[in-house]
Amino acid sequence: MRKLRSRQRIDTHVNERRTSKRSLGRWVYLLMLVAMGVGILDYAWGDQVMLRAPGLVLQERIDIEAQYVGRLDEMPLRIGQSVHEGDMLGVVSSVEISERLAQLSLRIAELTREALAKQQELRVAQDLLPIARIRVQEAREVKTNIKQLAGKGLASADRVLEALTESNSAEEMLIRLEAQIAGHPATEEALRPAIERVREAFADLNRLYDHGVLRAPVGGTIDSVLPARGDVFLTGDKILSLYTGPRYVLAYLPSHHLFPVEVGEAVTLSSGQQTLGGRVVEVLQVTDKLPDEFQNTFQPTQRNQLARITIEDGGTFPLHTKVRVTRPYATLDRVVAAAGKVWRLATAVFHQDAQAYEQEGKKNGRPETRG
Repeated sequence: MRKLRSRQRIDTHVNERRTSKRSLGRWVYLLMLVAMGVGILDYAWGDQVMLRAPGLVLQERIDIEAQYVGRLDEMPLRIGQSVHEGDMLGVVSSVEISERLAQLSLRIAELTREALAKQQELRVAQDLLPIARIRVQEAREVKTNIKQLAGKGLASADRVLEALTESNSAEEMLIRLEAQIAGHPATEEALRPAIERVREAFADLNRLYDHGVLRAPVGGTIDSVLPARGDVFLTGDKILSLYTGPRYVLAYLPSHHLFPVEVGEAVTLSSGQQTLGGRVVEVLQVTDKLPDEFQNTFQPTQRNQLARITIEDGGTFPLHTKVRVTRPYATLDRVVAAAGKVWRLATAVFHQDAQAYEQEGKKNGRPETRG
């Protein structure tokens, strides 16, 4: 006969030892919680510890403005084109300036003609002066003779009147010629400055107009906004912009920060595709509103202090590029230094408390504790 298998009793409980197994999912869950907590702390207070300031790559801008009312006839430039000082930027025609130049030219001709006429009158007066003097002398002699004959009754009254009229006319002509010759230097002195002023005005306006050619005052790069051919500009309107000089980063520093930014400090500039070194050259004592691309939709409008940062490492960024200013190593060093100061302060306070406790124990007769 085959032996039957023994069965355990129902009321008997056997303790089974459970093996301790570490679940990988538990560690993943804990790491996710830690990462989430660090992320929340970084979002709430990270900017107060780590410098992460937004910035824009800028360059000195020069606006080319219209000096007169005109129409743009030529625009041979391209967006971002590099130009040198004196290069042609465009041609602007102005009917107003052309009419003004014509009026000044006509005025110069009139004043010049008037000066020439005065000189001609002077030469004529100088030529007539000897004749006038002889005529006056002869008229005086005739008048004297007529008066003598009239006294003897040999000359009629009409003849005497005619001699007096001739003598007075000769005297008047002589006076006019002498006055004209004497006053010519004053007239010439008055005309000369007037002619010079009109000529200077004509030269300045002609130099300003330069046949409507706009020239670059300095070398640089053309802005991304260009006018179209045929546009009309009033006096003072901006035609285009020119960027010149070295590029720099205008950083918007956070308003609350444990470690303030100092002049001369080295920072890191990152645009996402390129990372370069920079150095803070100036912390401006002025605040400005963050550009729209840096504003947070869920926060009120912010105003941050400005700082000027030069770009080093021999590279540069495209103009108007958004960059992030950081200093990871410098911040870590400052955190370690601050923690060291706190530790030294706590250690000093602990030693002071321990010494005070021992002194108090000696006074009260407590045994000295060692350990």
